[in-house]
Formats: sequence, structure tokens, C-alpha cells
Amino acid sequence: MLRKLKETIEQGLHVSMQTKILGLIISLLVFIIALISTIFGIMELREEIEKAENSAEQTAKTLSYMPVIQDYATAIERDTKPKLKGIADQVREEINATGIMIEDRNGLIFHNVSTSIVSQLSKSDETYQAIMFGSAYTKMLGEGEEELLLGIAPIYVDYGSYIKVEGAISVIFQMKEIKADIITDIRNILIISLIVLAGGCFGGVMLARSIRKDTFGLEPAEIAALYKERGAILQSVKEGILAIDSNDQITMLNMSAKQMLSIDLYKKGIPLDAVFSSNNVIELLTSAHENHDVELEFNGKTIILNSQPIIDGNKKVGTVASFRDKTEIKDMVNTLSEVKRYSDDLRAQTHEFSNKLYVLLGLIELGRLDEAISFIKQEVEIQEFNTDIIFNQIEDEKIQAILLGKLAKASESRVSLTIDTNSSLSPLPEYYGLHPLLIILSNLIDNGFEEVSHVNNGEVTFFVTDIGKDIIFEVADNGGGIDQDKLPMLFQKGVSEKGKQRGYGLSNVKDEVEQLGGTIEIETSVDSGTVFTVSLPKNQK
Repeated sequence: MLRKLKETIEQGLHVSMQTKILGLIISLLVFIIALISTIFGIMELREEIEKAENSAEQTAKTLSYMPVIQDYATAIERDTKPKLKGIADQVREEINATGIMIEDRNGLIFHNVSTSIVSQLSKSDETYQAIMFGSAYTKMLGEGEEELLLGIAPIYVDYGSYIKVEGAISVIFQMKEIKADIITDIRNILIISLIVLAGGCFGGVMLARSIRKDTFGLEPAEIAALYKERGAILQSVKEGILAIDSNDQITMLNMSAKQMLSIDLYKKGIPLDAVFSSNNVIELLTSAHENHDVELEFNGKTIILNSQPIIDGNKKVGTVASFRDKTEIKDMVNTLSEVKRYSDDLRAQTHEFSNKLYVLLGLIELGRLDEAISFIKQEVEIQEFNTDIIFNQIEDEKIQAILLGKLAKASESRVSLTIDTNSSLSPLPEYYGLHPLLIILSNLIDNGFEEVSHVNNGEVTFFVTDIGKDIIFEVADNGGGIDQDKLPMLFQKGVSEKGKQRGYGLSNVKDEVEQLGGTIEIETSVDSGTVFTVSLPKNQK
């Protein structure tokens, strides 16, 4: 039950942006209208009461000095009642009062109000203070519909030698009439408020539509979800991603970019030149043009930069840039290349054995059993010779696998690969992985195959030993050697006379040897061919 209630509440909270805006505007307007109406009503009521009190008291005082009223109060001219009634009605109309009452010391002598009001006033003696003490004042009487406001003033009569209070005059206001006027004013305010409310609703709808247009019709919850997804995607991307605004301040930097660019301290809005000291990098990032696969040297790394400016109309408002570490790309390409080469070696081995099996099958079908047996013995001798050295003297499985593949490739390529009988190797330490060994040995042996491919009785010799402090690999060929003037550029990347997209093998060998803390040496001559010697330390520092 509670779960369903919670789900219902959550569903109710997930309303559209337009509904939220309208709800907020309507709530605010209703609250403001109610507050203003209440404050206005209270202030208007106080003002009207104060105005009525002043009007009642001042009118009562004014009327008390009129001769006709003084004469009527002293019974000198009681036949002036019609004239008095005219004055009373005129005063009532002018100040919007309910009426007036005149009393002498013996009681009521004149009024132009209803009998109910007269009856109400007769039950109290509100004019006592005015007649006895000659003071003017205001008085509230009754409750609810019968509530009255009285302005009372004494009637002074001048007898020459003395002045005497002969009575009191009361100006009467009914509070329900004052409140009715206030209600009418409030009703007018409410009508105007409803018009404002309708205008606010219309404005809210237009505002919501404008916001939805700016947000491509997405609701705030959807925008928040997209923002979270964007952050997760950017942080999960292996490439470094950086964004800057029109003021060249960094607005976004993912974790890969921080690691790649060695940025420890980062805060949103930091200037670009506070992170990059290279003017070349800053110019590329702030450029109004696209940049693709631009190589940069940054903190000892080779970085590949791609940048895309963000254009709003004809104005550049920012730039998004991505960074890739070329070293990682190179390692990945090398790995794929060496895996392919390793696969080719295994394929060559399979292909060579398949060819030999077909030869045996042909000899047997032709009935030439003696030749078939001789062929088998010859192959067995060769295999036993090689496998005896590989499996008995070279104990590292990685080197064994590489050599077996190269033996098959040599047989398929019709060149000779000889493993020196003096070779010996114990299992290598774990930090000598297959990948660097594959790059070093495969490239050197393949390079030897190419050198002897056009030589009669071409031969490549492999030797390995771990006697002493270092592991020594030696690959020799009896090819035509290498020109002395080409030796300085032999290990440079992309330098080769064998065609385009070549010249990376020996460069990769040198890189891997140096990463393992070793050295590579070369001896070459036109008569004896070339010898590559690789020395790797047994113990890594």
C-alpha cells in the first residue's frame, strides 16, 4: 500500500515543465492577490472608519452651532421641524450618513433614522457624556448588522451671561454600509486581479513554449538525464576530451584528458593559458578552423589533437578538442602487426606440413615407397635436430613458439634458418612478455630472410645464451650486407628503400630493446653479411 502511494506521489511529481510554470505563476498570483486584497481590505476598513469618525464628529460639531438646531433644542422654535428635517436630509446625503438625532435634557426630540435604530439607541445612554460634560466624541455601538458609528457633540446655547448645554446631536453611520462600500472596492480589485491572472496564465504558456523551443522540446528531467549520461560517457571515453568557451576558459575536462595532459588541479572556468604553456597548443585550441590529427609534443609525449569550433550563427562560442596518446596508438598497431605476423608464421607452418603430406601422398600413390621413406627420414632428421635444440637447450616457451613459427616460414620461403647448437636459455623472468620478444626476434629474423632471399644458399642463423649477466640474442645472415652510409639512419622510423609504409620494423626493435633496458649492436660487411646482437639485462632495475 505504501509502495503504491509512493509511486503515485512520484508520478504526480513528474509533471511537464508547462504545468510547473503555470502552477507556479497561478500560485504566486493567487497568493499575491489574496495578500493584497486582505491588506487593502484591512487598510480600507480602517481608513473608512477613521474617515467616518472624523466626518461624524465634525458634522455633529458643525450642526450643534447652527441657530435653528439650538432653537429647536431649547424649545424656542419647535415649529421649525420641517426646516430642520430638510437640513438633516441634506447633511445625510452630502456625507453619506445614515441620519442624525437631536436630544435635549429630557430625551429624544428629533431624528430622521429608522425606528429600529432609535430603539437600539434608546436602550443606551450614549449622549450622557456630551450633555453632562459638554465633550464631543465618537462611539461604536452594537455588533454585526446592527453595528453603528456615532459622532456626538453637545449643543451649546449662549444666554448672554452664561453658556449652557441644552442637548446633544448625534450623526449616525451604519457600519454595514461602510463595509458594503469596501466590499465593492475589493470586488473591483478582484476583477482586475482575475484579468491579471488570466494574463499571467497566457504569459506562462508562452514562456513555457519558448523554453521548450530553446530546449528542443525536452523536459527538465530529460535534460538532467542527458546531462548525467553526457558526463558518464565523457568520463568513460578513453580519448581525452576538453571544451572551452568563447572566453578561452575550460568548461569541461574528462579524466582521460587530465591523465594524458598531466593536469592535477582543475576547476571549471580556469583560463586555457593556466593549463597549457605552449602557444602552439593554445593557438590550435582557439582557432576558428577545424584541426585534424595534428601531432604535438606535450610533456614528453606525442599527442594527436583534433579540434572542432562551436559556431552559433557567425560567431564562435567555444571549441571541443580531443586528445590521443600516439604512443598508445603505436603500441596497439605494433601489437596487431606482430600478432598478424605470429599468425602468418603459424599459417606458414601449417601450410608447409600440408605440402609435405601431399608429397608423401603422391609418392605412396605412385608406389615409390623407398623415396617416401627416405623423405620421411630426411624430414625427421631435420625436425629432430631443430626440436632437440629448441626444446632441450632453449627452455623458455615464448622463444620456442617464436622459433617454431620462423622455422616453418623459412621452409615456406625456401630459405634456411639454422639454430646454433651452442644456444642455451633458461626460462625468462615474467617481465619479459611475449609481445616485446615477438617484436624484437620476429623483425630481426624476417629482416634476415629478406636479405638472403636473393642470395644462393642464403642462410639465417639464430643464437641465444644467458650465460653471464645479460641475455644475448644474435641473428646473422649471409646476405649482401648494409652500406656504411645507411647505418646512421637504419633505426630511424619510416626510413627504408623497400617501399612505402616500410621502415618501422628495426625502429620498433630499437624502442622495445631500450624499454627493456638493453642495447642493440650491428656488424655488417659486403662479404660476410650482417649480424644483429641484442643484449638484455637479466634483472630489471
